[in-house]
Amino acid sequence: MARQSVAAAGAAALAAPAFLLPSVEAPSRALSHEATVQQPIVNTAGSLRHTNCVAVAVGLGAAAATARRTKKAPRASLVVRQAEGRLLRPRDRTDGHGWVKEDPDFNAADESAVSATHTIELKKRPSGIKRYTHGMDGKGAMVMDMNEKARYPGDPIGQAAVAGVKKGYVVKSVNGTDVRNWDFEDIMDLLEDFIPDPDVQSTAAFKGGAQRVRKHQQVPFPVTIEYVEMKPMEKSAAAPAAPPGAWMPRLSGWSDEDLMKERQRAMAMPEPAPGYNGPRYTKAADIDDAWLERLKQFQQTGGLIPKKDAYLLVLDVIAQLKSEQTMNRVQVGPGQKLTVFGDLHGQYFDFMNILSMAGMPSPNTPFLFNGDFVDRGSWSIEVILLIFAMKMKNPNAVFMNRGNHEMLEANMIYGFAGETGAKYDLDLFNLFSESFRNLPLLHLINNEVLVVHAGIPGPRPRVWLPGQTHDPEDAVPVNARATTLAEIASVDRYTELTPNSYKEAVDSAPRTEEKWETDSRMIIDFLWSDPRGGAGYGPSYRKSRGVFMFGPDVTAQFCRENNISLVIRSHEVKAEGWLKDHDTLMSVFSAPNYLDTGGNKGAFLTLTPGPNGKLQASPTSYTAVPHPDLPPMYHQNYIVNNHPHLTRQMRKKQVAQADDFGDSDFAGYQGPDEWEEVDAGATLNAMSS
Repeated sequence: MARQSVAAAGAAALAAPAFLLPSVEAPSRALSHEATVQQPIVNTAGSLRHTNCVAVAVGLGAAAATARRTKKAPRASLVVRQAEGRLLRPRDRTDGHGWVKEDPDFNAADESAVSATHTIELKKRPSGIKRYTHGMDGKGAMVMDMNEKARYPGDPIGQAAVAGVKKGYVVKSVNGTDVRNWDFEDIMDLLEDFIPDPDVQSTAAFKGGAQRVRKHQQVPFPVTIEYVEMKPMEKSAAAPAAPPGAWMPRLSGWSDEDLMKERQRAMAMPEPAPGYNGPRYTKAADIDDAWLERLKQFQQTGGLIPKKDAYLLVLDVIAQLKSEQTMNRVQVGPGQKLTVFGDLHGQYFDFMNILSMAGMPSPNTPFLFNGDFVDRGSWSIEVILLIFAMKMKNPNAVFMNRGNHEMLEANMIYGFAGETGAKYDLDLFNLFSESFRNLPLLHLINNEVLVVHAGIPGPRPRVWLPGQTHDPEDAVPVNARATTLAEIASVDRYTELTPNSYKEAVDSAPRTEEKWETDSRMIIDFLWSDPRGGAGYGPSYRKSRGVFMFGPDVTAQFCRENNISLVIRSHEVKAEGWLKDHDTLMSVFSAPNYLDTGGNKGAFLTLTPGPNGKLQASPTSYTAVPHPDLPPMYHQNYIVNNHPHLTRQMRKKQVAQADDFGDSDFAGYQGPDEWEEVDAGATLNAMSS
């Protein structure tokens, strides 16, 4: 079926199909996409030299523009606020997720629901209240997240806790003005001055100093706030039970027999409708350079390959990945180069810009995608199918690591499951999940550079298990010895594991299989940990649910004892798209202007053998390109709207906890200039700002 194209505003229009655009026509997002190449950059022996040259990338044939988008998808009760440039997005109230265990459905103006009133004076910012949320109608403001104690006497971020504020308190008045019937954003105008909403929910995460449209002037401190405690409301009715034959996510593995049956089912699927003019996939031999170029052009105008072809492609990728190792080994010889990409997060049009700079993979120019290909962005299907097609064209020129967003739990809540259902069907999502379970976790390049999505193994014995409390300034020293590459290579990677599910398994049925526990802990570290400036291991800003940060001494020990010179990881936004976190650790994040609000650059790293044979890492930074005006996670409500049996019990049990271990790739509550913390103190201060 032919698809209509809609021209996006701008000097160079982006063609996009009608079905990809929201019902209200709006200009495309556009940012300058000048790419900065730094070379010759990091010699993996540890030296760093700065010689900059600038290359201007021609991204999608579109001219650079400078307008930043502030418009978000409208909330029914706040259409006027949207027209004024509000920066909040609705939180889905039907699926039970968010920053609290239960939906805080409250009516701030209902006097009969008030159980107690507290008058609090806050003397200065930051007060320690980090997040609020609104009631069902968008009115009122409830404390959702806060610092629960001061770090030292007089610590400003402990003010609210010392004064008696608790999570669940609802704002009644500010300096005597009753605000219970005010729209949430208007209350936020009074209490703070910027709400970037990094997790694309309607919660308010504060960052100071930025400009936005405000209806009310920020209240000066000291300020007197009257809070009320609300009586518990009756719980919402349980979601309907799954009707017979209803779709459910497949949590268990697929046998060879299962996959054969799925292939037979795919082969029997209907052929595309007459008039289909995109590429066809039946087997890996179909794909050549011309086929890939045709696919890219087809996708950029909104085309989707037939469902039958998508099934066959994913099934072939599963078969290929099953033959690979937990830690793949790759050799880059003289005259060759390997390009490492960080998080892409479904930002397809930025991916096209990246390929215009990096070229396409080949045996002499292999690619390594370091996890988080999907979720967040609204073109995850296009991104992953293109990567899979590249993989099947030449399996030894395209490598993939699993990221924390190649997990069923994350996909159910951050958009990929809904997008797959909206564009194809959810049975295909189950196949994607199987492909992700088979992804390698690490790649070792030339026996000297290790590439992993998040970080290296954590402390032994394990401390701060998920759910335990601890002082955020706690730290433990490096291990007596580093985990060896042989131990890493032996990890059984085939799992659906999160920090919370690991703890639940340990709590409900303590195990004696030491290898299972060791493997599980390492997988959590590979997919969720982060570097820090302080020594040893420390608690993570990702809500400290069994996730760790590791210091430069940990990295140095790991590299020294394993005879490697550099670890490359992704997982976090970096202002320039990359950062040399430690002497032997680099981060790379490839999704520019993350969530359309980050303002960050993206980057990729090129590894080439130097004159001495050692690999050198050269980063290329770039900014975002225009794309059709779809907000992040545009398809996230597909499951809620079409599969109500999944919206509460199942999703709350299996995926809502994703936020409990701080899934956001943003480094806590830090502003753009603070993402690249240099020490543990800076991290703690940023979290409290």
